[in-house]
Amino acid sequence: MQKFIFSILVFGYTSFQTTFKFCYELQKCIPNSEIYTRKNVLLKKIIEQAKEREFTDLLIVHEDRKKPNGIIFCHLPEGPTAYFKINSLTFTQDLKKFGEATSHYPEVILNNFNTRLGHNIARMLACLFPHDPKFTGRRVVTFHNQRDYIFFRHHRYEFKKEGAKAALLELGPRFTLRLKWLQKGTFDAKWGEFEWVLKRHEMETSRRRFFL
Repeated sequence: MQKFIFSILVFGYTSFQTTFKFCYELQKCIPNSEIYTRKNVLLKKIIEQAKEREFTDLLIVHEDRKKPNGIIFCHLPEGPTAYFKINSLTFTQDLKKFGEATSHYPEVILNNFNTRLGHNIARMLACLFPHDPKFTGRRVVTFHNQRDYIFFRHHRYEFKKEGAKAALLELGPRFTLRLKWLQKGTFDAKWGEFEWVLKRHEMETSRRRFFL
């Protein structure tokens, strides 16, 4: 069985509740995942502990101004490691209409990852989920890349009438990811080798050039 781990990076008690809520909603989306608080443990030590326990992926959620604003995603045991900014977060209860997620393994849809970098990121995202989806649960997790913004959605198919088209019921949460950098191996702030870094001048001057 695949194992997964979440580590929560907390900057203050007040904002902890929102960050924990986000991690809890991610846990509902990703099978076999667990949530831990980081406390004062160094990231390198967390990575080693996760390896010892045979976890396959490590997500560290960052927060700022009382809400989650970034994720470090480290694929274990050898990497790579990516950092994403979080935008446009909507919790499940804030959706106009939503359903409850079941324990069935979801089908994963990866749209519009067309470059070499995009393929690498898509593979990392796919590794978060078991590769044997339980189609009877009708759960679908979608990562849709559009102009280098990755839109996350979590749905369930619904068949209201025989022969009718399937409807989609959103299960939440809803958010957007923006890749900031990709590093070879597991996270190393001092000696890590970066495969790719989003440079501000490229982002501003190359609006027709997309990296994913």
